[in-house]
Amino acid sequence: MKHPLSVPGPVEPMVDARHAARALNLPFHYFLKPASRRLHKIPHYRIGRTVRFRLSELQVWSTRFRQRPKRAGAK
Repeated sequence: MKHPLSVPGPVEPMVDARHAARALNLPFHYFLKPASRRLHKIPHYRIGRTVRFRLSELQVWSTRFRQRPKRAGAK
């Protein structure tokens, strides 16, 4: 008998930077450039040389990102 916790649940597909930017209506460079991902604390996964995102995590991040106060001197 298999343990009930050993059965993996559905896995959310990962998307690339272009798809993430379009889905959230944000600039492509936010997701493409490593420095920008660090600056904005964007949740991401490195798989080899590629970077992927989970839309559910990005939606949570986007809500917080859009609510934070603007920095002084920012456009």
